[in-house]
Amino acid sequence: MTTITGPGELASLVPSLIGFQPEDSVVAVLIRERGELGALVRLDERDLVGEDGHEVAHALAVHAMREGARRAVVLAYTEDTETVLDAIDVAIRALEETVATVEGWVVAGGRYFSPGCEDARCCPPGGRPVPAGGRGPVGDVRLRRDPGSSRAPAPQRRLAARAARRWEARAARDLSAWRQASASRWRRALDDAPDGPAAWGALAAGLADVRVRDAVLLMLVPDAEDAVRDALAGHDSDAVAQALGHGLVPSAPPRPERADQARRLLIAVLEHAPGRLCAPAAATLAVIAWWCEPPAVARAWCAIALDHDREYRLALLVLALIDTGPRAL
Repeated sequence: MTTITGPGELASLVPSLIGFQPEDSVVAVLIRERGELGALVRLDERDLVGEDGHEVAHALAVHAMREGARRAVVLAYTEDTETVLDAIDVAIRALEETVATVEGWVVAGGRYFSPGCEDARCCPPGGRPVPAGGRGPVGDVRLRRDPGSSRAPAPQRRLAARAARRWEARAARDLSAWRQASASRWRRALDDAPDGPAAWGALAAGLADVRVRDAVLLMLVPDAEDAVRDALAGHDSDAVAQALGHGLVPSAPPRPERADQARRLLIAVLEHAPGRLCAPAAATLAVIAWWCEPPAVARAWCAIALDHDREYRLALLVLALIDTGPRAL
């Protein structure tokens, strides 16, 4: 089993997978659930920017849907980076209609970069060098998977983002009341799971508030109602300390069905929320994993949180606990 850990390694491996070095080509790498590699579809750059380009791209999107792809990585191999940007954009727009998560990379002159990326940590000026190849023929291939996070289709994500913005706007009227309402939303959701992008977007917006996030975690601890109230008020009370003490250790194990419901809700939030709201959900999942699952699962959720916010404190705290402390439960 060959495991690919990043776009550079994938760009290096594609020629071995298709049997030749692509030139002036767009290669769509389709990825199924759990990271298994599906089909690789190579298209000529000129076909995507020609008069029939949208039909070509639509056929690609239909193929991805039939393949059952959950993710797609679109790699453009070229020496003409200006022309290929139009080609890769056509392919990505079409794939977004049938695939939950689509990302694009340009491979040119032995380097690779993501079009439009302005983060020098990801895409420094001139791009990153493509790793040396030399693998030769490969067998089964898997992309490194996360502990369960994927992305919903683009239209659903847009609905969730609009709902999140609407709920965030209400905080300006009365922040204390908004926190109470956000916590009530989460409490109802834990009792009776909501359905739909709008509900998950509003939950994501509430969880971005640290007090609401802490209250949600305390809702999972039995007999911690006073602690939930104090967390929302911002009181560092004895009730909070007793419910969730040193090292984020809960005073009593959360009820399994309650913890499972929280996981499902948080994963739905991660699938639908805009990227700026994903770190709180992933870090909250990391805490639940720290309580109930192997440390590797908690570490993986922390990695997802830090991918969205490199300084998110709760994720950094959980990593420190994993490295230095005993298992919570």
